[in-house]
Amino acid sequence: MIATANESDTAEPNGAQNEAEHAAHGAAADGRPELVVLTHGIASTRWVMLPLAWRMRRRGYRVRLLGYYSLTGSNRRLGRWLAKNVRRLDATGKYSRIHLVVHSMGSIVTRCALEEEMPASLGRVVMLGPPNGGSHMATFLQRVYWFSGPLMELRDQPDSFVNRLPPAPAGVDIGVLAAKHDNVIALERTHLPGQADHRVVNTWHTGVLWRRETADLAANFLQHGRFDPAG
Repeated sequence: MIATANESDTAEPNGAQNEAEHAAHGAAADGRPELVVLTHGIASTRWVMLPLAWRMRRRGYRVRLLGYYSLTGSNRRLGRWLAKNVRRLDATGKYSRIHLVVHSMGSIVTRCALEEEMPASLGRVVMLGPPNGGSHMATFLQRVYWFSGPLMELRDQPDSFVNRLPPAPAGVDIGVLAAKHDNVIALERTHLPGQADHRVVNTWHTGVLWRRETADLAANFLQHGRFDPAG
């Protein structure tokens, strides 16, 4: 079963649910805000994204945390689930655009989702520490976690699932933030063919979620399609 966060799941740590719920950057003329959907990587939980969710709220976005069971099934199955949730959120009519900010394996789930039917309101995508070219750690762990379909699909071998996925789809701006000291994914394997921008943050694989710089760069990309609007 896949767990989906409720609106209250995006509350700040102090429980103030209404703080910083302003209209988002580039909101529609009718005042509808932009939504940022955040989801995590393998063997993790949506709560690890909470500091980033809080910072994105302070930058004017509505946020929704989505969580899922990541050790079984497949990335394609999870991609269908994510696409279904984006369509469901679009159907509410509450949001002018729906962006995705995703961590680690969540990036591969997102790439699978982008092969599914997505609404016209789909905005931009920011991938944090993505194993776009596979992960050496997944390859290392394959003898122990052989039963985990999603993990096996992340191996850095040439014929692995992740290395057979298509490049970034036309019409979708995807930005990649890589962690400089990532011991899970090699820096060169974070790149995605067709990416709109790529930037390295001076942190580690999970630490990228908790840096103020990450929120600033992600907000820049969602608004401008570049991490450095002046670049």
